[in-house]
Amino acid sequence: MQAERRRAEKRAHRRRLFAYFAAVFIFFMLIAAVLVAGVANNQRTHKMYLLESKANDIQDKLDMLIARVHVMAFMLMADDGEPESFDELAPLVLEGWDADSKDMVRNVALAPEGVGQYVYPLEGNEPLLGYSLWEAAAPSPETVEALRKGNVNITPPIDLVQGGRGMNISLPVTMPGEENSWGIVAIVVDTEKLIGAFSLRDFVTHQVEYSLDYEDMDGTYTTLTSSGPVEHPVSWDFQTENIHWRLSISGTLDAASTFSIVLLLLGILVLSLLLASNFANRKQRKQMGEMFRELANTDSVTGCNTRHFVYEKLVDKESGKWRIDGLNYSLAILDVDKFKDVNDTYGHEVGDQLLQQIAAIIMRSLAKNKGDCAIRFGGDEFVLLFGDRSEDQLRDILQHVLQRVREIRLDSMPDIRVAVSIGGVHPSQMGDQEANYKNMLRVADDRLYQAKESGRNRCVVQ
Repeated sequence: MQAERRRAEKRAHRRRLFAYFAAVFIFFMLIAAVLVAGVANNQRTHKMYLLESKANDIQDKLDMLIARVHVMAFMLMADDGEPESFDELAPLVLEGWDADSKDMVRNVALAPEGVGQYVYPLEGNEPLLGYSLWEAAAPSPETVEALRKGNVNITPPIDLVQGGRGMNISLPVTMPGEENSWGIVAIVVDTEKLIGAFSLRDFVTHQVEYSLDYEDMDGTYTTLTSSGPVEHPVSWDFQTENIHWRLSISGTLDAASTFSIVLLLLGILVLSLLLASNFANRKQRKQMGEMFRELANTDSVTGCNTRHFVYEKLVDKESGKWRIDGLNYSLAILDVDKFKDVNDTYGHEVGDQLLQQIAAIIMRSLAKNKGDCAIRFGGDEFVLLFGDRSEDQLRDILQHVLQRVREIRLDSMPDIRVAVSIGGVHPSQMGDQEANYKNMLRVADDRLYQAKESGRNRCVVQ
C-alpha cells in the first residue's frame, strides 16, 4: 500500500515537474520570440534607413551631371546659340569634380539640329563629329517625344559610337523667342566609372550583397551592377528624371547588424562662379552668377537651403567647425515617417506637396534675427539650425513643429495623414570642443533613429 502511494507520488511529482518545465519553457520561448522579432524589425528599419541614404547619394551624383547639362544650356542661350567660346567654356563645366567623378565623364557635346559639331575633349571622341545625337539620346519613340518636350533624358547603358559603353544625359535647347529646337546639349559618362563613383562596394565590405537595377520601357528591371545574388532583399525605389531605380541589399540579420547608417554629404557646386568669368557682358555675368548661386543654395521643391549652403556659409567642410566664433546653434534632424508609402500610393507629385507644407511649417518656426536655418538634407529629411535658444525653447519649438505637421491636410486628398520623427541636440549637451556641426549632426541622427525605433511621430532631444 505504501509502495503504491510512493509510486503515485513519484508519478505526480513527474507530472508537476513536466508542467512547470513546459510553462517556463513556453514563457522564455515567448520572450525570445518577441526579442528576435524586435531585433529583426530593428535591423530592417536600419536597413531601410541605410538604403535611403545610399539612394540619396546616388541621386546627388546623377543630379550633378544633370545640373552640368543645364549649365551648358544656359551658356548656349547666353551666347544666343553661337557657341564660339565652346573650347574655353567646356573645360570649365568639368571643373570642381573630385578625381574619380571627373574621370567618369567621357565628353561634353553640342549638337545643332541634333548633329554633333562641338565635342570636348575631341581626342578619342572624333566619331561624334557629324553623328546624330538623336540616335544616341533617344533610342525609342517615347524618349524622342520626351526630348521634344524639353525634358532631360538619361539613357540606360548603350554602345557608344566612339567605343565602349556609356550613359547619355541629354537636354534639348530652344532659344528664347524661337519655336523650333536649336539642338541638343549632352554629357556622356563611362558606365563602369559611374558605377564606381556610387561606392556600392561599401556594402560588400560589411558582408552585405547588393544590386542596383533600372526599369526598362516594358516594366521589367535590368541589373546595372550587383555583387551577386541578393537573398531576402530589402529594397528602396527612387526616380532620376526618366529612369526608375531600385537599390536592394540582402536581408540577413548578421549582415544588418554590421552596418551603421551611412550619410554621404554631397551638395550642388556653385555653378555661377564656374561661369562668371566666361560671359562677355558684365551685366550678364552678374545675373547668371546670382541665378546659379540661388540654384546651388536653395532647394527648388521646398525653398529650404541646401547642404551646399551649410558648407559655403556656416561650416568648415573638413573639420565640421562653425565658421563664426561663438555660434550657439542647436541642431535637429526631421524625417517624414513612412514617406516612401506616400510616394508609392499617391505618387511623387502628392509627396512633393506634403514636403512643401512641412517645409512651410518649419520655415514659420525660424527666427531670422537669430540666424535660424532650414536645410533639405535629402529626400524627406530636413536639418534645422536654431541660434541662441535654451534647451526648453528647443523642445517647445520641435514639439510645435511635430503637432502642426500632424494637422496637415491636402484639399485634393483630405484622408492623407502625415507625421514626422525628430532627433535634436542642444549645445549644452555637448562638450565645448565637441559642439560642432559634424558631432551634433551625428548625435541628432542617433536620436532620430531612437525616435523611429520608439514608434515614430515623436521628438527625442535627450
